Amino acid sequence: MKRNRLLTAALALSLLLIPVAFSQEKVDVGMVNRIWEEGVNRSKIMETLSYLTDVIGPRIPGTPAMKKAGEWAKSKFSEWGMANTAVEPCGEFGLGWANEYISVHMLEPTYSALLAYAKPWTLGTMGKLKGQPVLAVIRTKADLEKWKGKLKGAIVLTDPPRQVHPSFKPYARRYTEEDLKAITETPIPLQPKDGGGEKPEVKWEELLEFYKNEEVGLLIESSERSRSDFGTVKVDAYEGMGKNHLIPGQSPRIVLAAEAYARICRILNLKVPVTLEAEVRNTIYDQDKLGYNVVAEIPGLDKKGEVVMLGGHLDSWTGGTGAVDNASGCAVAMEAVRILKALGVKPKRTIRAALWTGEEEGFYGSRGYVFTHFGDTDKDTLKNPDWEAYEKNWRNPLADSKKLIVKPEYNKISGYFNYDNGSGRIRGIYIQENFQVRPIFEEWMKPLRDLGVTTIALQPTEGTDHLPFDWIGIPGFQFIQDPLDYFPTVHHTNQDIYDHCVAEDLIQSAIVMASFVYFTAMRDEMLPRKPLPIPVEVK
Repeated sequence: MKRNRLLTAALALSLLLIPVAFSQEKVDVGMVNRIWEEGVNRSKIMETLSYLTDVIGPRIPGTPAMKKAGEWAKSKFSEWGMANTAVEPCGEFGLGWANEYISVHMLEPTYSALLAYAKPWTLGTMGKLKGQPVLAVIRTKADLEKWKGKLKGAIVLTDPPRQVHPSFKPYARRYTEEDLKAITETPIPLQPKDGGGEKPEVKWEELLEFYKNEEVGLLIESSERSRSDFGTVKVDAYEGMGKNHLIPGQSPRIVLAAEAYARICRILNLKVPVTLEAEVRNTIYDQDKLGYNVVAEIPGLDKKGEVVMLGGHLDSWTGGTGAVDNASGCAVAMEAVRILKALGVKPKRTIRAALWTGEEEGFYGSRGYVFTHFGDTDKDTLKNPDWEAYEKNWRNPLADSKKLIVKPEYNKISGYFNYDNGSGRIRGIYIQENFQVRPIFEEWMKPLRDLGVTTIALQPTEGTDHLPFDWIGIPGFQFIQDPLDYFPTVHHTNQDIYDHCVAEDLIQSAIVMASFVYFTAMRDEMLPRKPLPIPVEVK
């Protein structure tokens, strides 16, 4: 009740202070009021989130869990009266993978149960494995030679121990006005990334092959980064965006909590023998290597051939249940269209929700959707991306292309709105250097200001499913969201669970997303597009 009263007071005040019609952009404040009333008083968002995370759990593409999540989401869309619901293939993904069981213990010099997780796309141990661990940190060619022929059947500690430090910063926070102001300050010129700093002498593919040839028994790595302390364990793929799920037969590998890993290393440093016992059971799924998105629509009327899209990614990593990253985004998108459908809206343009697969492995679902429906470059930049080039210059992946080859649908999509920066409330939007949408979005935000939606950032943001749209000139946007505890604690860790999602924030986010999507669907014109650096050819 307190949550509802706070949202009620905030939006009611904003509606009193804002005129019904703005100077240029038409804003239906009455519809915002109706969206808010439905979203606050009859929200289904936490039920949706709970089923996806508590019941279905983590969702790697190509697994029974991912298939179940897709079918369940499709059924909910149908239950809510959405049209053209489908689980739609988006091209080849690769191997599915699931961890069925893991048990890791230190038996000597004293017993301790160890907090550990299996790394995706690795094999299991084929039963219980017992032995003394070997610390073998391999970073150079000399390291490869040193350990060649010495690791068969061994339990290998692959990292130096990492010291855990206390944190003197809060683990959760909201953006201050100063933070939001800083986000709006765009550096000129915008520089491409440096590719992540110094490259290791031994490439990750080479190391994978080395371990496989050595027939190691089990690889154990320490949970990385300072955020992964205090029992928080970071669990994602080993290396190589867009590649891990294509490599069969990777050596058994687990990641250990940093504290437990460091303890084992300290004991070994004292020349005291350590005995570990581990059993890991993983399943590789190779029967169906396609990826699948879930789509559903509210059909448009007089501009029904045109479309506005919204979404989040349905896939997740496996340490937690994929709640914050990104069942929350799927729940927000699903709730936004549920609200609009419950209100009986008759949009000019078709509203299409999409729940993407394979975002974590390289935007597989959104890329596949974009190159299937809208187009690609003459070099198939979306279909066959160069991830090393992406790491260096994600802002301009068209740099080496001579033209964009588009399909008729390309000129029929007004825009795409994405939710995937944690589960914090929406504070604004990144407009990806599209100057022309700024005055439009400024008007749309006016009835939402007292819900905290105030900021427009000209600069682009990366790392999620709006990018494939933006790359080929379709207006694609990611919302600015309060960080909460996303990057200190939750992102890709065992803490990515339902409990780290804030109901009030998700309710607010669904209201904001529904409003933006509705405004886009009802405009006389489609959203303006920024210029492209290469010519466009309609196929």
